[in-house]
Amino acid sequence: MSDQTQPSATTQSPDGRSTSFQPVTGEAEHYSGEGLLVSAYALIWVILLSWVALVWRKQSVLDARLDDLEREIARADATSARS
Repeated sequence: MSDQTQPSATTQSPDGRSTSFQPVTGEAEHYSGEGLLVSAYALIWVILLSWVALVWRKQSVLDARLDDLEREIARADATSARS
């Protein structure tokens, strides 16, 4: 049990830890933050506009079917009124 080493007091105390931002040194970033932000917003807008277009198209198809059904009902009422 005496083989275990105790961590130093500086790593355990709050005073020994750094509390300020220190940038990582190394290779440059591959992508800029601004470019990623613009790309993300553009993707969200494309998805949103595609969804709106899809819903619009489905709604126009439903409107056409509803108009056809209303015409058929009116035609059926007209033929049953004559009989």
